[in-house]
Amino acid sequence: MKITIKQIAEIAGVHRSTVDKVLHNREGVSQEVRQRVQKIIDEYGYRPNPIGQALKKQDKKIKIGVILLEVDAKERILSGIKEGLSSYQSFDVELMYHTVNYPDVSEQIRLIHKMIEQKADGIILSPINSQEIVSVIDYCQGLHIPIVTVNTDVKGSQRFCFIGQEGERAGRVGGRLMGEFLNGKGNVAVFTSDGHEQQSFSYNKRDKGFRSMVKETYPKMHVLKSIRTDEDVATITEETRNLLAKEKYLKGIFITCGGVKEVGKVLKEQGKEDIKVICYEDYPEILELLKEEVVDATITSQLKIQGKQSIEYLLDYLVYDKKPPKKHLYTNIRILLKECIY
Repeated sequence: MKITIKQIAEIAGVHRSTVDKVLHNREGVSQEVRQRVQKIIDEYGYRPNPIGQALKKQDKKIKIGVILLEVDAKERILSGIKEGLSSYQSFDVELMYHTVNYPDVSEQIRLIHKMIEQKADGIILSPINSQEIVSVIDYCQGLHIPIVTVNTDVKGSQRFCFIGQEGERAGRVGGRLMGEFLNGKGNVAVFTSDGHEQQSFSYNKRDKGFRSMVKETYPKMHVLKSIRTDEDVATITEETRNLLAKEKYLKGIFITCGGVKEVGKVLKEQGKEDIKVICYEDYPEILELLKEEVVDATITSQLKIQGKQSIEYLLDYLVYDKKPPKKHLYTNIRILLKECIY
């Protein structure tokens, strides 16, 4: 026969509310009592009733903070979040949506604290890679506000889970493609979004994976120093023009971030479509550049699925107390060429 919370409380000699605190890892229980209650829970294999929990949640508003970066990916991610939310129509879920200019660490911190003040039950965050962001994520964990990081991640935090592309592997895929396109020879430029101190964890991983693949497999290729753009249109355009003027023997451009449209525009203006370009995502403007053979390959990270899974895993936890199978949930890596487009 299944054991109940009441029975666990009687065996442990505590109040039912104490058992509830242990089950949900809340404060207000001494370490000795917590261990005693947890031992009983483990011995009897107690699991909360997900249906009962869900019924309780139906009468309560669930507040979800969504803080995304003001970059190309945000619309796809938000679309996925809204699609995933449709599966929870029987619950009263409020989305509190904000965007942050990139890379404004202080503004992102301010918005996270705003979510805390507004009593968010959970937060979906595209974090800037900064120790200050790590600290505020850990602070939320202490308040039992789970944070799901989506698309970008930050190293060393206690976030609930990460959903996105496996950056280093995706970078190695880019390196393999570039090496084959160039027959293993030539100078290659890399466009990234940030500088060294706050470089996005995902973009940094792509950059690292690309360089390691080229170094290991195509020693006659030379990868130039990464060019920072902050995904700013004017900066991308200017840096592309400077690059083409300076590097007469440039054979390839690898773009870890947004700004592909601007790079493609400059290449077409200067008649440099012969330079091989590899980038990420399947935005309409990128698919058009693929058709025009300005972009040679793009590697998608399934942004809409990232958004959809972020809300699903968060609400599964908040409603059913169901945790994701692992802390890193990677979306599939897909390569698109001109021939893939109908």
